[in-house]
Amino acid sequence: MSSKQPSTKVALITGASRGIGKAIALEFAKAGIHVLINYYGDDKEALDVKHQAENYGVQAEIFHGDVSDPQQVQQMFAELDRLFGKIDILVNNAGIAKTAKITEMTHEEWDRMIRIHLYGAFYTSQEAARRMLPQKSGKIINVTSDLASQGAAELSHYAAAKGGVTALTKSLARELAPYIHVNAVAPGGTFTDVRSSLEESHNNSRYLLGRLAFPQEIAKSVLFLASDDASMFTGQILGANGGSVMNG
Repeated sequence: MSSKQPSTKVALITGASRGIGKAIALEFAKAGIHVLINYYGDDKEALDVKHQAENYGVQAEIFHGDVSDPQQVQQMFAELDRLFGKIDILVNNAGIAKTAKITEMTHEEWDRMIRIHLYGAFYTSQEAARRMLPQKSGKIINVTSDLASQGAAELSHYAAAKGGVTALTKSLARELAPYIHVNAVAPGGTFTDVRSSLEESHNNSRYLLGRLAFPQEIAKSVLFLASDDASMFTGQILGANGGSVMNG
């Protein structure tokens, strides 16, 4: 384990072995933030992110766990306590996406989508708040979606789950102020493995900028919200979506 200065920030990023989560972990590491990389997929991918993050001179650790399982979330935070002794930033990024017609969607498909996105954000935010409130500081950043505002055919479970995360973001911002800032980033279509499973995301016409985002572009928005430069942001949904949704 590498040594760390007490003032160095510690971040937990869920779903961080690939895609947007990986980009967030590496942007944080580049900024000198220690990272705990949560993942549920491939061990090799997670270890690769860990090694890349360590190249920036920070402490990077991995934890395999399903954020929709409260016991596994509790175990993850116990491990975070052991490894780092604190948490300054939580990024709820873990998610899945798969199209399904409402007439054919199974109960299991609906339940799994809601549990990973919404229950997962609840469980991790609850554990983070229990640690951030006593220290009177912290940032919680949720990754939601432009589809939470627009809706999407054959993605009703995904849009509903992300809509729930958006509402959770605003409610926690009110409850945890003034010490804990709670915000969200709502990407549009992004070049990730998840995007490849969504037919609608292949349609670039709804983006004013005429293209999908790269994971690094979304990660920079998350890094901004995690930084001191976002000192007046709480309860906000940052629309890194190429103009598909206009807020304000």
